[in-house]
Amino acid sequence: MIDKWDTNLKNFQLTKDIATKLQSYYQLIIEYNQKFNLTTITEETEVYYKHFYDALLITNSISLNDQNVCDVGSGLGIPGIVLKICFPNLQLTMIEANQKKCQFLKVVVDHLKLQDVYIVNQRVEIFAHQYRETFDLVVARAVAALNILNEICLPLVKISGSFVAYKALNVESELNISKNSLSLLGGSLMQQDTYQLPNNYGTRNLLIFKKNKLTPLKYPRAYQQIKNKPL
Repeated sequence: MIDKWDTNLKNFQLTKDIATKLQSYYQLIIEYNQKFNLTTITEETEVYYKHFYDALLITNSISLNDQNVCDVGSGLGIPGIVLKICFPNLQLTMIEANQKKCQFLKVVVDHLKLQDVYIVNQRVEIFAHQYRETFDLVVARAVAALNILNEICLPLVKISGSFVAYKALNVESELNISKNSLSLLGGSLMQQDTYQLPNNYGTRNLLIFKKNKLTPLKYPRAYQQIKNKPL
């Protein structure tokens, strides 16, 4: 399957080692999916394009060599695990509140012998107060609306670092609603990249934000506050 996988991505070279690890990762997803409720997407081609290819779209816009990356709400490990497999020099922290999904992430990390990967079973709004302004790059995929994501993700980003939100449709509405939160939290929209996945698998938008100034210490608030009264 991987030999026929047309990535058509900039700044990414598919090697035999990467192909082998991605295939092993796919097999682990299928093996543990029922036990850990990881994804409804299980057909091999769909997983490669809707999960793996999707995760790698970021390579068209951001250099991933030697960065300290935080994957917020990592779930089954997308995009974090895919990025780590393809760019082994990354230092990766994955934040996931679901304990069972953390167990699966540990299985993957151990099985693939991935180095410099840290799995944190904690709510991100708590973690963000301990490790604020720590990461070069923060990524979040299919986690929450943008005005919520901004508050839980931007505090983690270093000054001049980036936050990338992986989104499908309706991004213009989310961007308009989230303008106030961006200003309060010290970020700005740097670029918006729109892609069509192969095989008519849908539209993807990558929203790339730059961290311009320190986030006020009171953010992020407790999640219930964030949810009930978004910025």
